Amino acid sequence: MRALQNINHKLSLIRGAPEPVRQEGEVKVQIHYASLNPTDADIARGDLDLFIKLARARSSVRTGLEFSGTVAEGSAKFPTGTKVFGYTHLMKGPKTHQDVVSIPESFIAKMPKNLSFSQAAAFPLGAQTSLVALRDIAQLKRGQSVLILGASGGLGVYATQLARHMQLAITGVSGPDGLNLMKELGADEVVNYRRTSIDQMINQFDVVLELSNQYMFRDVRHLLKPHGTFVPTNPQKNLLAIAGNKFRRQKVGYLFVDRGDSTLLTELAGQIAQGVLSVGPVREFDFEDFEQAFASLQQPGQLGRTVMRLR
Repeated sequence: MRALQNINHKLSLIRGAPEPVRQEGEVKVQIHYASLNPTDADIARGDLDLFIKLARARSSVRTGLEFSGTVAEGSAKFPTGTKVFGYTHLMKGPKTHQDVVSIPESFIAKMPKNLSFSQAAAFPLGAQTSLVALRDIAQLKRGQSVLILGASGGLGVYATQLARHMQLAITGVSGPDGLNLMKELGADEVVNYRRTSIDQMINQFDVVLELSNQYMFRDVRHLLKPHGTFVPTNPQKNLLAIAGNKFRRQKVGYLFVDRGDSTLLTELAGQIAQGVLSVGPVREFDFEDFEQAFASLQQPGQLGRTVMRLR
């Protein structure tokens, strides 16, 4: 088995690695595609070493969260041969940059029939996080307004579509390359941040959804309505603001989706099957070209997601 191991903050593709042993409540999956996320780059650099140590993660395969594949050793819910996709635990779970993974059933769902393996690997984290942000954290209702920062990125393409499905008033912000994509996905207004400042949109939004990892609450609170909510995908940068929620009308949501949820993933797969959601742009690399794949994460203005082909 091939495995991308992280030893002393250096990634190496190892051959002949032992296959994981399936535990109770898990299925063993032959991986076809695995995604790359900014978090993977953080882990590879060692930025999350403390959290990994606290989580007692033992495997030297520490990168890879999302995947698609075929069940090799199944269960009643996911029989052998079933096509599945999922999102493993951010810190403690088995990682997906290896040919075979043994993963809890609760982290996966059956693949929609209208998705390729490549698309399915690019889908779960962004779609599930966006759904939780808009519906559960922000609790937005039909007709309310949302400003999506990073609307054409890996999470933004799903947040924009889900916001459209919820019949929200959507303003999407991205670089020039993402403007047409945002319109296609359903944004009512699009903003090129290189040409237009968002600072003049004072008190216009019920929710600001921060997917670009560029802004903190203090940077955008003037854009919110008096009872508006700021939802960042990196709550750790906004812990002081979150702690101050009880002292002000404007709130900061704590969004932290650290693993796949089979129920939510099944719901989202149904929306894919019905045409409510579509997968955004996907960039593919061979597993052997992992260095190029990781390097691509550092390129600014990327649209959509990056995946590696393992099978």
